[in-house]
Parts: sequence; C-alpha cells; structure tokens
Amino acid sequence: MNKTYLIILLLLFQNLLAAQTISENWVPVSIEKEGSIFINVSGLSSFTGDEIYVWALQEFNSPMTMEEVDGKIYKVKTYYLINKQLIRYSILQIVYYDSKNNVIKHYTYEHKSDNGQFKYNYPILKNSDAEKILSMCLEYISKPAEKK
Repeated sequence: MNKTYLIILLLLFQNLLAAQTISENWVPVSIEKEGSIFINVSGLSSFTGDEIYVWALQEFNSPMTMEEVDGKIYKVKTYYLINKQLIRYSILQIVYYDSKNNVIKHYTYEHKSDNGQFKYNYPILKNSDAEKILSMCLEYISKPAEKK
C-alpha cells in the first residue's frame, strides 16, 4: 500500500512540474540565405522600462566553426540584455548546438557594474543583428495585449 501512495504522489508532483513549464514562442526576426534569427517573445511584453531581456536563436544554413567550440555549430542561442535608452546591449548567456540539438558549449557572463558603459558592452549598430532584434522586441512590446 505504501508503494501505491508513493506512485500517486510522484504522479501528482510530475503534473505540478509540467504545469509550471514556461512555454516558448519563437518569432522570426530575420530570414536570409545564410540563416535565420528568431526571438522568444514569451513574457517580452512585461519589459516596459529601458531594459529588455530576450533570448535569440540563430540557425545557420551551413554550419560554422569556432576555435573555442569543439564541433560544427548549427544553432546559437543567446540571452541578451538590451538598453533601449542607451542603444547598447550585453550578452548574458550563449549556448552552441550541434546538428542534433545537443549543447556543445555554454558560456555565462557576469555584469556586476551598474555603469551603463560597462553593463552594456556593445553598441547597437545600424543594420546589425542586434538592431533587428531590438526592433522586433520594440514592435512586440508596443502591441496591445489582445493582439499577441
């Protein structure tokens, strides 16, 4: 009888965990012959201040290689912190994937400074991927809630 209670308890716990899973909603930002860029817009509308936290996914039509990463890279998932006012960004995390969606390398970066020049390492340049990502974020954030 104890095993039955344990199994029921485990099943209930599993259902609770599944119910708390955050769903992802990837929206295309740029589709070009080299590859595509998407952003996850789930929860994006909550960023009404100057800072935007957003995951971007870059998929390559031809795999790329980097010295620091063992194997061919087919996808890169990047967690950005973007400041709308300063028009600058930083990378908080970056994950590299192989052809089978296995993580082949992962980096996490810390930004301990409150100074915008150090907290946001890179300027957003015209026609850059970062500018396209910011534009899509702003477009999505400005949409009325009922149209999302």
